[in-house]
Amino acid sequence: MKKNHSGHYTIGMIAAVLIGLSAVCPFASIHAAPSVAQGNNLNLVSLYNESSRVAPLNSTSPATPSPGDVSASFPTEEQGVPADVKQTADNMVQSLSSQPPFVSWKDAELSYHPLGPGTHSWLVQVNRAGEYIGYLIIGSDSNGVYQLNEYGNGPGGPYSMDVLHQSLVSLTDTDLSSIDKLQITPMYEEPLLAYWLVRSSTGSEICIDAVTGDPLPVEVVDGSWKHKLQNNVFSSSVPFLKTQAQAVTVSSAPFDPYDDLGWLKPKQKLSVRNTTQFMDTLSISPRIIFSATGINFAFGGPLSISGYQSWISPDHPSQPNLYALTYHHGLSRFVPLIQLLSAGEFYRLDS
Repeated sequence: MKKNHSGHYTIGMIAAVLIGLSAVCPFASIHAAPSVAQGNNLNLVSLYNESSRVAPLNSTSPATPSPGDVSASFPTEEQGVPADVKQTADNMVQSLSSQPPFVSWKDAELSYHPLGPGTHSWLVQVNRAGEYIGYLIIGSDSNGVYQLNEYGNGPGGPYSMDVLHQSLVSLTDTDLSSIDKLQITPMYEEPLLAYWLVRSSTGSEICIDAVTGDPLPVEVVDGSWKHKLQNNVFSSSVPFLKTQAQAVTVSSAPFDPYDDLGWLKPKQKLSVRNTTQFMDTLSISPRIIFSATGINFAFGGPLSISGYQSWISPDHPSQPNLYALTYHHGLSRFVPLIQLLSAGEFYRLDS
């Protein structure tokens, strides 16, 4: 690809790259149902790096085809998905669909996409009647047992190709200005870092937030940010597969932590160190904010928190697994409280 005389890419040149991405990217149309995807005549087959644990699905295409090389259709039967992942997803969706606002998840169609390589995590898309209605991200703990890393209800979930396209266009004249091919891998790292790893044909690497589309710090590429985490391991004394989703507790309407920065005042800082304190705090201060100074990007934060959902095991009713409720452009996102408690601070936002 060449620049024009002004040193910038033209819209046509950018479009050529984005058309090529449809063949390269694991999710060429993240929100499209199979019937819609086939009509678009795009390569919706999951193509991963050679180090990925899962081989390309029904595909003989190279990992980095030339721009415009679009072929194949969405596979009618997914292969290579561990039975435990499917069973975990089915159990969680069945449990969630018994509670508002997840009733539309009942009997929904699920599609599975590995997030890697080597992260042992899976994106599970929830679709109904050709529409994307939610997602789960399932990952394995240190013992190889699958857990629910996070989940969301509504539009705007992670790994949207629309968001990725917009981000790449904005980066064309900066970090990605010299590439002619892109190799893109969806990644997920604890605590809550969902991103695209973008490698150019010149060897440069850039990470893009899979929810917002914002470029991530260079420390995500080299992993140096991880030393800032302290004892942040997703674990629970209660086997998650035995738990059942409870009703969602909503403490306030959705809000944006950037609309009112009054929470940054020292006096707004809260003492929240466990599940009980978290629930008690929300009952008194319905709008709170989580912030992890220096590594907010790893949480998609700062996070506005206005509720939670409990998962309770009949064998351990006094030890609930709590997921804090936050919002992002119409998406209700539920993130494990255990990941927040040890990584940052909570602040009160006065009503």
